[in-house]
Amino acid sequence: MAVSASMKNLIDTAHIIESKGTHKYSIIWFHGFGDSSDGYKDLFTQIQPPNTRVVLPNAPKQLITIHGRQHHLRSWYGEEAKDTQKGLELIESINELIDGELKLVKDASHIIIGGFSQGGSLSLLVGINYSKQQLGGVICCGGDVAYKDKISQFISEYATKVPILVYHGKDDDRVKWDDTKTGLDILKQNGLKDNIQVVVEDGVKHTISEKGLHLIVMFIIKQFKL
Repeated sequence: MAVSASMKNLIDTAHIIESKGTHKYSIIWFHGFGDSSDGYKDLFTQIQPPNTRVVLPNAPKQLITIHGRQHHLRSWYGEEAKDTQKGLELIESINELIDGELKLVKDASHIIIGGFSQGGSLSLLVGINYSKQQLGGVICCGGDVAYKDKISQFISEYATKVPILVYHGKDDDRVKWDDTKTGLDILKQNGLKDNIQVVVEDGVKHTISEKGLHLIVMFIIKQFKL
């Protein structure tokens, strides 16, 4: 399959932390709105599991309107993403990124995708849609469930089986927990029940606490059977 222009850009601009030892596993982590891979280089250098390559893609810069003013900020999607077709196109470009790692590790169960905030929403959406093989896991931190009213259109045959970790601060003032919970309830109605682990931490706002980081590391170790 030819590499699309959007996929090539994701590869060219991604920060890669190569595996220490034989490359057996891959983690793909998506940053939040307005952020970049720079925000996660040090973190994943510290927690990088053995034999694991970490891919930190950078979202393209888009013209975003905030409080009536326009800004060029990194964003995985804008208002147009409310359109289902645009959402599917975005997922397809991310799927190509996953496919690239799949060629290297040979087994999708050796791939975990995750992210924070908008990146968490993206990882959850892509994770329940990926249909080539069952992924090793999906991590959504401080993210919402995108396309709540159309989510059934995005669910693959593996969606009810892939292990999913949802971590959220109960006092998150940017992505309200109640909104995310509503989305998770909709996922449950679509059969995603036993495969989702939800952890809501009191006193935590729009961030990942030490407890949250520990949960992420333990989830990765469990799914990769390290």
